Amino acid sequence: MSADEADPRDERASHRTEKSPGLPAVRLESMSEADFDASRDRAIPRHAADQVRRGLWTEEESLEASRVEFAQLLPQGSATPHFHFCNVVDESTKSVLGETWYSVRAMGGKVQFWIDWIWIEPRYRRRGYATQVFRYFEKEAAKLGADRIGLHVVVENDGAIALYSQLGYQTTNLRMTKLLNPAP
Repeated sequence: MSADEADPRDERASHRTEKSPGLPAVRLESMSEADFDASRDRAIPRHAADQVRRGLWTEEESLEASRVEFAQLLPQGSATPHFHFCNVVDESTKSVLGETWYSVRAMGGKVQFWIDWIWIEPRYRRRGYATQVFRYFEKEAAKLGADRIGLHVVVENDGAIALYSQLGYQTTNLRMTKLLNPAP
């Protein structure tokens, strides 16, 4: 089954992760249009603030620049081809713990599985929820014919880097910048 033939959104509105010993059971539920809008509306200012913190955008222009980037990335909103938007839900309490966006597409003769966004609410972190989501992604990616999963993480996100390293992710490229006129 190729990424072009399969669209997990069409096959199931909710997909349960396999429970690993000692870790909580979670499921991914496809976001409603209202959930997607709220998720995107939270992501835009977060992204803007990240770009300002990195010195890439001015604070005054950041929100509009972030809106433009999201509009380019997701021109059809939640219906943008290849993208999947899910809530991360605790199987036992039915509580929404966070959210994830991922994309699957065929490119260059291979199935590309890309984790675009994962967010676990701070009060639920370090309990194994993200690990369960990543284990689900590994099985889903393999089922769809991908031989790897890609993601992007900013260098100052030590917690995420530690988790991804623990799960076997490796650095495959590195973006570097040099300030031409550093502030004193």
